[in-house]
This record gives sequence, structure tokens and C-alpha cells, in this order.
Amino acid sequence: MSALALSSTAAWWILAASAAAVVLLYLLKPSPRRLLVASTLIWRRVLSSRKRVPDRLRWWMSLLLALSIALCVALALTRPQLAGFGGQAQQVAVVVDDSTTLGALTSDGKRRFDHALERAREAINSGGPESRYLVADTQRTIASPRFETRDAALTTLERLHVVPGGTPVFTDIVAGGVAQVRTVLVTDGVAGVEPGAKVEMVSVFQIADNVGITAFDVRPIPGDARRQEAYVELSNASAAGKKTELQIAGAGSPPLTRVVDVPSNGAANLVVDVSRFSGGPLRASITTAYDALPIDDVAFSFLPNRRAIHIALVTAGNPALERSLRLLPRVELTVMTPQRFSARTGIDAWVFDRYAPREMPNAPALLFRPSRVDWLPRPTGDTGETTVSAWSNSHPITDSLSLRDVLAQRALAIRDGAHASVIATDASRRPLILASASGPRWIEVAFALEDSNLPLQSAFPVFLNNAINWMTGEPLALQAGLGLIELPLADARVLDLSGEKVATRQVPGATLIEAAQPGFYTGFAADRRVRMAANVLDPHVTRVNDSALAARPPSPPSANATARIAAAPWTTLLVIAALLLAFEWWTYNRRFTL
Repeated sequence: MSALALSSTAAWWILAASAAAVVLLYLLKPSPRRLLVASTLIWRRVLSSRKRVPDRLRWWMSLLLALSIALCVALALTRPQLAGFGGQAQQVAVVVDDSTTLGALTSDGKRRFDHALERAREAINSGGPESRYLVADTQRTIASPRFETRDAALTTLERLHVVPGGTPVFTDIVAGGVAQVRTVLVTDGVAGVEPGAKVEMVSVFQIADNVGITAFDVRPIPGDARRQEAYVELSNASAAGKKTELQIAGAGSPPLTRVVDVPSNGAANLVVDVSRFSGGPLRASITTAYDALPIDDVAFSFLPNRRAIHIALVTAGNPALERSLRLLPRVELTVMTPQRFSARTGIDAWVFDRYAPREMPNAPALLFRPSRVDWLPRPTGDTGETTVSAWSNSHPITDSLSLRDVLAQRALAIRDGAHASVIATDASRRPLILASASGPRWIEVAFALEDSNLPLQSAFPVFLNNAINWMTGEPLALQAGLGLIELPLADARVLDLSGEKVATRQVPGATLIEAAQPGFYTGFAADRRVRMAANVLDPHVTRVNDSALAARPPSPPSANATARIAAAPWTTLLVIAALLLAFEWWTYNRRFTL
């Protein structure tokens, strides 16, 4: 706060009251003192030999000094809002760009955002004393901007910070550039925020060197599902090429290191075999000289577990199905007849051919025309010849799969999915393939393989592989940008990569967390687990020099702010008051004043 900072009307009243009080005190005449002396001869000689200063002149000198001291002190304390000391009163809206690229370092070691805050303070200080100020930001962290006093606006400004992720926009309150409102946008011009035509643009853009990770993905090597490779893309926003060190770290093995030459204003792609790691989160990081934006130097991905899958096939005899299962990668197959079936441990998934156990197994199951049991949807009978006419394109079971030419001589007639997802239907929209993710996962195919041409289709091995992966595979990590992230789990407990609990907020059917830095999160709810990798991976962020203000030099400090501060001599008035007090003491002791 700047002392009282009263309005001009209130200040004038206080000044007038102070002057009146001083004058009244001087108009009051103290009672004369009575002294008894033996003789007046000596006092007459003294008065006749000494030059007298008229009392009226001394009184006026004392009054003027007292008035000057009182008014200086009153002005310094009240600091009246005078247009002559700071410009005309107006409404000033200051919008600060707080998007990710404002975190880039400049030549003086400060961030662009630090310079943006300085320019915003200058815009506020350069306004008139009776002006009102609105502070807003492009990421809308200030939910309800409003016009307020200078000191309140400066306090609001201090709450702003760089917000990673999100989509910056120019606030609707001042988007129209209303004539009565002076609007100032402080930005580096990279986010491409479009203000109105009447908005003053204050540039804090400075060219900077930056290399970032713009892609990081893990996938199996074609032809060998036991091996995995990581695809990495590095982008360079610098005017010169950069020698960059890439490191990929994971569990079970020392980090992998590669040195990559990234061309100027270009990108470099590389593929790294990460099969040496045992599975789980992978962290990619880069190191290069003079990197201005650290937030895009780290990225996370997930390496699925590649252990062998133990599959038990229960069938009275089906060589085509047995042969197809044995050809699947990572599958170790055990075959048994329905008469020898018994629940056992060590089985990752069951495959039942024209049979179903009375009790739901404790492991996922794939069933072809199962017998009637209580834990599966009840059929109403059989259908005649039918074909697959529609199937889901979004379910993992049918990923990269076409069932257009699949037909069956007969199939179970199932009316209701019974809380299961319908994957494929016939022309009458009766379910032919169903899947359930509640409890141990199961997939039901309504027809037997020998009653259809599915084993003869090229899609059959793909279907088996997708089904086994969906039932037994570690779910791939979801990908998200920075900022507010939604995990598709209700009432979840979320941990970060170090095992620390993350602050959450619950919404219907999901859990929200906020990621300010790249990280890896795991959400737990009941018997479900969801993994989430939060990364930047945005070329528009890494290209910190791709600015609409690149050809324009950074805006200099505001001269109006310096002039306003110099034109408000409140401290000077206190110094003058102190000097007048000293002068009044000297004149009093010299008998020049009363």
C-alpha cells in the first residue's frame, strides 16, 4: 500500500483542515505572564539599546513555517490522487501471456515471463492515479478478472506463473478492444494469440536456442514381438545445428545413450532397441549446450512386459485352433480335454472350445460356442446360417481386423449382452462376439470354429493375437499433455513415478490431476489400474523462435512509468518538512520567529 492514497477530494479536505488547525492555533493568544520586579530602570535601558524585530513580522514568519511543515507532512501522508502527478484517470487492462514458451530463458538469464511481469508492472504504474486496472492472462488462471486499484492489481499480477499445456486465448472481457479501456497484451508472440486491433502489443520476445523431444513412442519390432524399439524425434529451433545427447532409462538395465546431430530449424529421427529393459516406464532425456526451455527435454513412455504367456486350451479336439495358438509369439500352450479340466494356478488365460466351466475361472477366458452356464449370457437357441455384418472399430480385439467375409452355418442366438460389450453382430443385430472387462476378462464367440470359415480367414491369427493381448497384456499407458489431466477412473488413488501420492480432484466417472512437468502416473481404483504419461511432445512449443514478433525488437521499459514515479514527490515532501523543522528551530533560537 502507498500510505493512505486518498482521492483528491478527501485529500483536499485533510489539507484544508490541517491549514485551518495551524491558523487557529496561531490565532489563540496565550495569557500574559505577570512578573513582579523591584525596578524597571534596567529593562528600559536594555530595550532602548537593542533593535527590536516587530512581533507582527515574527508572527507571520512563524505561521508560514508552520503551515509549510503541516502541508508537506499532510501531502506526503495522504498522497492525493492528482492527475498532475500521474496522468489522467482511465481504465487499463493488462493481459499477460503465460503460455509454455514464456518459460524460455533470455540472454540475461531471466525467463521471458519475468520480463513480461516487469512490462506489466510498468503498464500498471504508468496509468493515472485514479485509474482502475484489470489483470488477466491467456491461460485463464485468473478465473474472474475485474477492475481494481493499482496496489490490488500489482498483487494479482504476482500470482501469475507460466502454465504448461493448455490453449492460450485472449480474454473475452477485453477481446473487443473497447475504446474506453486501454488494453495492453504482453507476449512473446509464439502462441499466436489474436488480440483486437486496438490492443497495444508489448513484446518480450528474444531469440533463443532450444532442442526438444517432440515424439517418443515404444512399439514391438515387426516379426519379433519379444523385442521392442523406441521411436524418438528431436526438433531444433536454433539457427545452428546442435549436437545433442539422448539418454533412455528404464528398469533392469543401465541407460542407453546416443549422440545425435540435429540440423538447424529441423528435426532428427532415430529408432533405439529397448528390449534390454525389463518393462515398465521409460524416461527419455536430452542434453545440449545453451538450451533455453528445459520443459521439453524430458519425455516418458511405457514398455509392456514381454514374458511368456501360459495359455490352456480346453477342447475335445481342434487341430486348427491348437496350431494357431502355438504360432502366436510368447505363447506357451497346454492342451487338455473337458473331462480333465480343473481350475489351476499359473495359467494366464483359458481358451474353451465348445465348452464352459460351471464356475467362472480365475483367469481370463476366450470361449467358442460355449455350453450354457450361469456366468455367461443365456442363449435362446440356435440361429441358421449367418454372417458377420458389423463389428466395432474401436475395441482392441478388432484392431486392424476385418470380419467382412466371416460366415457361420449356425450360432447361438443371444438376445442380450448381459453387461458385456458387443464386438460383432449379424444382419439382425444379434451378438456374435461379446467381451466383458468386469472381473476376469472373457470373450465369447457365438459360433464354433468348425461351423464357420473363420479359421480359413487371414484375420484369424490377428483375432487370436488381439484377444490374447487384450486378456493378458499390460494395458498401454495413456498419453496426455501437461496441465489438467483426466484419468478414466472414478475415485482413483494416483501415484507418481517415485511412488508419491498425487493431489487429485474427483469428477463423475474420472479423476483429475495436474501435471506441471513431464511425468508418469499410475491410477488405482478397485481392481483396475490406469497408467498415464504426461509429456510436452509439441513442436509448436519447442519452436520457441517461431514468433509473429520475431522481426520486432523487445519493447523497452516504459518511460511513462519512470516519469510518474519521479512526478510523485511524496518522499521529497517529507525531506522538505524535515528541513523546514530544522530551519524553524534555528529561527526560533535566533528570536526571528515566535
